[in-house]
Amino acid sequence: MSSPVVVVGGGITGLAAAYDLVQQGRAVVLLESDSRLGGKIDAGPVDGAGLPFDVDMAADGFLARQPEVVGLCHELGLGDQLVAPSGARAYIWFDGALRTIPAPSVLGVPFEVASIEASDLISSAGAADFAARIDKAADPLVGDATVGAVLRPRVGDEVFERLVDPLLGGINAGEADRLSIELGAAQLADAARAGGSLRAALRAQVDAALAAAAGPVFNGLEGGNHKLIDALAAALGDRARTGTAAERLERTAVGWRVWAGGQAIDASRVILATPGWVTAGLIAPYAPEAAAVLAGISYGDAILVTFVIEKTQIANPLQGSGFLVPRSQGLLMTACSWSSSKWAHYDDGTHAILRVSAGRSDDRRWLDMTEAGVVATLRQELVTTIGLDGEPVARVTPWRQSLPQYRPGHLDRCADIDAQLAGDAPGLTVTGAQMRGLGLPACVRQGRAAAQT
Repeated sequence: MSSPVVVVGGGITGLAAAYDLVQQGRAVVLLESDSRLGGKIDAGPVDGAGLPFDVDMAADGFLARQPEVVGLCHELGLGDQLVAPSGARAYIWFDGALRTIPAPSVLGVPFEVASIEASDLISSAGAADFAARIDKAADPLVGDATVGAVLRPRVGDEVFERLVDPLLGGINAGEADRLSIELGAAQLADAARAGGSLRAALRAQVDAALAAAAGPVFNGLEGGNHKLIDALAAALGDRARTGTAAERLERTAVGWRVWAGGQAIDASRVILATPGWVTAGLIAPYAPEAAAVLAGISYGDAILVTFVIEKTQIANPLQGSGFLVPRSQGLLMTACSWSSSKWAHYDDGTHAILRVSAGRSDDRRWLDMTEAGVVATLRQELVTTIGLDGEPVARVTPWRQSLPQYRPGHLDRCADIDAQLAGDAPGLTVTGAQMRGLGLPACVRQGRAAAQT
């Protein structure tokens, strides 16, 4: 009997890899150092709120037009539990008011001059600057660059700082001026590579997406994304071992030996789906250059506070999905998701559920605050932004070193890591969010690809 494939890391990437291997009929052992599976996908009660359901502690949805998660849900028998969010619009908090985001747009980048001119978010000078740039011919993008370097010349500083950075910087808990466009905003990279008018390129993308659309842009699972983790865990059964950290790797004559919990597991292959610094420590004896690249990846720290309060104690009717906050506004929060308006399964008819995010790579104020201080500050910001009146119940979920920061050239560095492992440590595969993308579809895609290698 051949040795199993050992998957290290029980987040969504590792779970997807292990599941795919089981579907292939392969022997699998999955090791997870934490007491639970799922990594950054988790849910739980909001103590004291009286809600009859758990609430997600991180991602509450995923892109539906990238097929990886939707397909996996169908494979796991969860297809009938896929739900779409409300189609209501999102807002930007700017200069003391919630302002509608101009549409249409792609990843926060609008492309119709009329929508900008009609917006109360962009000044007349900013609208004129946008109009002068959006149709200006540009050379095709070659290679990679930051989102800021590509887009500021094409949309102007005002549109970039009030629309693009709040979205892309918020998603990554970072700065769009430092974010790789190739990995952090692939649709915008494709548009830039087309050259010519940015408006024409983005319009063509939207037209193609509308023509091919067969459903919503986003999906979630009724009851929360943790159901995906539960289903994967059930499919793996006792192949998954929690509370068991991989301590070191050892090369053998026929493969690899993984030491975990003081015991040795012989493996035909090892798939490492752990954070960059963990993976670096494991592979350093065999691929030091790849390890150095992984150890050098910086991570953003974010915190999510879930507030629950009766709807009657909020002045804003919450008719939308929530709002983003540009860094220029000086608030601690970066975004507020109106989950009880966005998802039907979070609406009990009485309570508003507000999931408020804070933390950017260049704004680490929350790390120097107590949890009570974070809650108090964000509560006061909800008073200011949506007219909160009362004392909500709050649940605090910190996510330290949770979001890898992709710098230009990141995908080339990932290719170098793959090549170094193939040459110096065959049988070791590195995958996960620190490699080729955040978000559930990207992680599932990477995990299943690693299983097929």
